[in-house]
Amino acid sequence: MLSLSLFFGGGYILSLKIPFWSMFLGIAAIQIGIVLIILTFEVFTKRRTKAITEDYKAIPCLVCKKLNYVPKFQRTTICDNCQLKIANISKTFVVIIIAFFSLASFTYLVKSNRDIRRQAGEKKYYCQEGIWNPKDCSCAQDEKFDCPQGQFPRKCMDDLNYCCKEVDLGTDIHWQCQKTE
Repeated sequence: MLSLSLFFGGGYILSLKIPFWSMFLGIAAIQIGIVLIILTFEVFTKRRTKAITEDYKAIPCLVCKKLNYVPKFQRTTICDNCQLKIANISKTFVVIIIAFFSLASFTYLVKSNRDIRRQAGEKKYYCQEGIWNPKDCSCAQDEKFDCPQGQFPRKCMDDLNYCCKEVDLGTDIHWQCQKTE
């Protein structure tokens, strides 16, 4: 505490700008403060450091058998070089596993995408119950072309365009379709 007080006090005295005395006392106080800080730091470091043999012992590495200093109650150790080698091997192994998983996922997704595109391109015929004339129109696709009012356009299974309308002939549903040009 004294060392810090002398150091900062010397700086304060220098900032006062008293002729001769601020330079004389300020520089001396800063120098004495710096010396005392260094001595205090040295005393603290000597108290904190102990001989390596007091709390540590030498045991061989499990992998390369080189001696390593470890805390005295530790029974096994792996040296830093061996840990680095193990980490690099593990990293390579993890990269290979991730690459394999990514490749498998990519292949599966490409196949699924191809199947979806193929199914989207297929023409689906929707079948409706009833009596149809012609019978090919019972299963058809809805199309977008002009038909007279009251009729709807269909592309029947014979790949021809028809305009169809419901004909009321009793209890059953009857459909009459006429080919368009």
